[in-house]
Amino acid sequence: MKKLKVLTIAIVLTLVAFGSCKSPNDSTVDIQSTEISSDEKQIIKKAISDRIEEIIKGSKELNVDAALKPYSSDADFRIVYPDASVIDFQTLKNVETESFKRLASLNFRTIKQDFTFLTKNLVICTWTSRNELERKDIEKTKMIIEPYVKTMIFRKNDNEWKIVYVHETTAVPYTVPVTIESKK
Repeated sequence: MKKLKVLTIAIVLTLVAFGSCKSPNDSTVDIQSTEISSDEKQIIKKAISDRIEEIIKGSKELNVDAALKPYSSDADFRIVYPDASVIDFQTLKNVETESFKRLASLNFRTIKQDFTFLTKNLVICTWTSRNELERKDIEKTKMIIEPYVKTMIFRKNDNEWKIVYVHETTAVPYTVPVTIESKK
């Protein structure tokens, strides 16, 4: 019993000691500075939506560099794919480059965007879309993924919103025949 009491006291003291330590870079968060007005939120939503449109446009053009421009190339960037693989920006670029080479077309259509504001410079956007693609090696079929969902963390640095983290979730893709009407 005495050992348990000594252990409990040691744990509590350790937690208090570590909890009260601060590095020189730590600062307390000023609640006022993290409050965002509805006008500011609308401006941020538009800026982030515009970045997502860059992804959609670059993808439609099968232009990897344009599609990935909104993504941060910093070493701490990560994307989690539906298969649970976690990769960095350079690996993402390599994977997408190889994928785009096999595609005849790639089209995303935004269904919904939800925003969670953490601070004025850090926002989570959950983007729900429909993804239609045609591969060069499989003729007369189109693959559809709906919903195709990305939860992205955007960070604003140097007046530019960049994606610093992504988690993708997708429905099981299904195929449909490609007709002349669907090509229009």
